[in-house]
Amino acid sequence: MKPITILILFIITPLFYGKAQQNIDFRIFNNAGELRSIYVQQHRLGTKYRLNLDAGSYLGLGDNTWTRWGFRGSLQTIVSHLIKVDAGLMYNRVFTLHTNPGSEKESKNIRHEYRPHQSLNASYPRFKSSALQHRFRLEERIFRSSDDKYFKMRLRYRISHQGRFDGKAIAPKSLFYSASAELYFNVYEEADDVFLTQGRYGLGLGYQISSKLSADINHYLQHSKSSHERPASTSSIFQITLRQKFYWMN
Repeated sequence: MKPITILILFIITPLFYGKAQQNIDFRIFNNAGELRSIYVQQHRLGTKYRLNLDAGSYLGLGDNTWTRWGFRGSLQTIVSHLIKVDAGLMYNRVFTLHTNPGSEKESKNIRHEYRPHQSLNASYPRFKSSALQHRFRLEERIFRSSDDKYFKMRLRYRISHQGRFDGKAIAPKSLFYSASAELYFNVYEEADDVFLTQGRYGLGLGYQISSKLSADINHYLQHSKSSHERPASTSSIFQITLRQKFYWMN
């Protein structure tokens, strides 16, 4: 499949599901779901620096009455072949549709989120053709709507791995798998009385189109808990990602 064909499919897929969401009662895992379509760019600025950019749409499915889009940028420094650090900022625009109790009228709400972050990434242990990836990320979350402003903070730890089924290094025109688990911890105001607020576990498949272009699709099962007094909720996330690399300096 040619890269331009994959790019076209990537663009029209969220539009198709956005239309389907209006006509199909899509219910999975406790009536909640989400479809994510994300485009990622990595700009290699020499041997020590990476500029990472991404933009995406996030559609609520089933009983999720919101949709959002966002973009993010970060600058990463290569400390060693094992360690990378980065800092960046994400902006999210969240649109929520509320049904007022006792009436059929619906109200709309738009919320803006500004999300600075700082990350430590470790590749350990390293295998012959891959590595186990660890990411520790601190996120400060600033929310603003028409009638409210508030601040939250959380710590995220993710462990992930990807590789080919035959054990060889991922190369152009090869299929690869991915597996990950991520835990979210309450640092400030993320939950009432719990420390571990969320767990997200994923499996996926990807295809390395060329040395600069790849695409993957992942399914995540997410468990969330905001209070000891409330039961945990479960949701399902489907994510389609197109990744592109640019080499600016040798």
